[in-house]
Amino acid sequence: MSKNPEDKTPDPEDRRVAREGQLKQEHRESILRALKETHERVQEAYPEKSSPRLSQGWVDRRRLLLVDLALNLCEEAVKGETVGTRELAERVHSVLFVAKELAPGHAIEKAAEQVLEALGEGEPGLEVD
Repeated sequence: MSKNPEDKTPDPEDRRVAREGQLKQEHRESILRALKETHERVQEAYPEKSSPRLSQGWVDRRRLLLVDLALNLCEEAVKGETVGTRELAERVHSVLFVAKELAPGHAIEKAAEQVLEALGEGEPGLEVD
């Protein structure tokens, strides 16, 4: 193939071709609908009254909060063609922050701090394809 700048024929190596194995839009939308439905169910299940710290009610509220945050993480990961890396890292941090309360003594707090530190290291607005 000619490399003449006036030649408008695309070089086969330069063309972006749809990747095999790419998430189909209808699957993405189906997953997002299921996540939304699950999110609504979690919101409905959330106890209205607060409970003393470390009581079963408190644990249940923290579990539901963890599920809610994990669903937000899933939505962030699936919602678009590209992944907002900063948003994804922020969601991971939130999940770890609540998880550390439900699993004390397992260094989850350290992992949450490392994710938070990594947010300052990443390139602002960077999206991964």
